[in-house]
Amino acid sequence: MNTKPRRGEFINSPPDGTTRVIIDTDPGVDDAIAILLALAAPGVEVVGLTTVGGNVPRARATRNALALLQAAERTDIPVAKGAARPLKGRYTPSVAFHGPGGLSVRLPEPAFPTSELSAIDFLETQISSARGNLTIVALGPLTNLARLERRQRGILKRCSGLVIMGGAVESRGNVTPTAEFNFHSDPVAASEVAGLDTPMVLVDLAACRQVGITREQARDLTSDSPLGSLALQILQGWFARDERRQSFEFYDPLAMALAVDPELATMRHLELAVCTEDGERYGESTVTAEPGPVAVADKVDSSRFFTLLGELLGWRGL
Repeated sequence: MNTKPRRGEFINSPPDGTTRVIIDTDPGVDDAIAILLALAAPGVEVVGLTTVGGNVPRARATRNALALLQAAERTDIPVAKGAARPLKGRYTPSVAFHGPGGLSVRLPEPAFPTSELSAIDFLETQISSARGNLTIVALGPLTNLARLERRQRGILKRCSGLVIMGGAVESRGNVTPTAEFNFHSDPVAASEVAGLDTPMVLVDLAACRQVGITREQARDLTSDSPLGSLALQILQGWFARDERRQSFEFYDPLAMALAVDPELATMRHLELAVCTEDGERYGESTVTAEPGPVAVADKVDSSRFFTLLGELLGWRGL
């Protein structure tokens, strides 16, 4: 049965108007921009970052998360180390896209430590004390979330909701013809999380491909804010590292933007399956029923997205 896409309705509204988020991340150029976007949003409280291997190894992802918060003068936000390996196999870093260090700019070595809690312990503690006002924005492989749910069944249902960047639903992949990087990095975790009975939105490659910027457009951008200037350095630095790069798609920033403004996209409510068997379909996400429990971003209001980006990061010239 086909259903008409509709807006919003994928996370519970925060009672006090403040969206409290934990960002599960493997920074990563687009992760970094998404993190800075969240820090700039006046209605968002970033409770913490949890790291996971993916774009870069876990150790580098953790270093990058600390360095970004230090550069943003937000060392009050804790960073908790998560999974170094997926539930099955090993992560393969995305060196071609993010480079060996993950970021396109050099940031000073962080001078503050990670949390004493592991990512799983940190997530469990925060969810337990949040009383339903906590959104998890997952920008990397879903290993941490799957491990948390395995430890305590049903805990993620106590969140306001999940916003996940991952998958290629009825669209081409970016690692294989059918699989997206995050899901391909840990399809077992993606399969388990996608099957949960908890409010969630999935921002897949088809949605992300609706919000791109060209090399020329990025070159002409300026910013009048410190966070926006750092985000712009990262974006322009990514183009500068390879003259063949002609466009940049805002994968993780779109997921973060939807956590800030759910009206940015219409949703298709689907039931999804993720292939966990070795072979050419490994990591592929397929629709098994419609409607279903996963709200998949469908038509993105790209104008509204870029307006939000400009407002929060002070970018001029979009």
